[in-house]
Amino acid sequence: MTGMVEKGIIIRHEKMGPDIWRMVISLPLTAKKAKPGQFIHVKINDNSRLLRRPISIAGTAPGKGLVEILYRVVGGGTQLMSEMKEGDTIDCLGPLGNSFTIPEEGEILGVGGGVGIAPILFTARRAKPGQMTVVIGGRNKDEVFWKDLFPKTLKQLIVTTDDGSYGIKGFTVSVLPDVLKQGTVRQVAVCGPGIMMKKTAEIAGEYGVPCEVSLERRMGCGTGTCMACVCDRKAGGHYKVCSDGPVFDAAEVVL
Repeated sequence: MTGMVEKGIIIRHEKMGPDIWRMVISLPLTAKKAKPGQFIHVKINDNSRLLRRPISIAGTAPGKGLVEILYRVVGGGTQLMSEMKEGDTIDCLGPLGNSFTIPEEGEILGVGGGVGIAPILFTARRAKPGQMTVVIGGRNKDEVFWKDLFPKTLKQLIVTTDDGSYGIKGFTVSVLPDVLKQGTVRQVAVCGPGIMMKKTAEIAGEYGVPCEVSLERRMGCGTGTCMACVCDRKAGGHYKVCSDGPVFDAAEVVL
């Protein structure tokens, strides 16, 4: 999907966890059109930063014209983003990409890790009450603050930590068989570290449940022109993550 350039005003900007920030932006046109799994391409207000940064949309409030994003500071560009203030103007291109499937009937299992939880959060906010179970994980209690952002309409929220300091001790994938064996899940949506997505797709396949993965790549243009964000197709050739994705059928891409 081709997005539009929209200059928004930062309404809220706060640090949520280790190097993780939450930003709420007034972007009325984007808020009206955005779907779970899509992203915005953000221009940093610094002439030395020529390329935009792709940031997954974590939620919208179309009636208020608001778009919420969650991002991690990983370099100079996102560090500059973290220094922006409420009231500042921010240049955004979006919404871009395709979206997760939300079936009319049947349950969704969302699996997320790290900032990959953002599109899972957006999906949960759009799903019907009781339609979605979410599994999220982190290394320790400090990394699972996301749990407080999910709507109360979830069927279930399962939290895992590597060290057992909160929720279930272990990795997110370790609890998936218990959820899938109930036979009520019709769609799996996952975003996070590559190994987690690969294992989730394998487990979903064992239970015959379709799985969609949201891939994260470095991007240049964000519109399918520069070919900087390609991923490998299992059938051969490549997909452009920005324009063909970022959401793909796990059976079609090399994870």
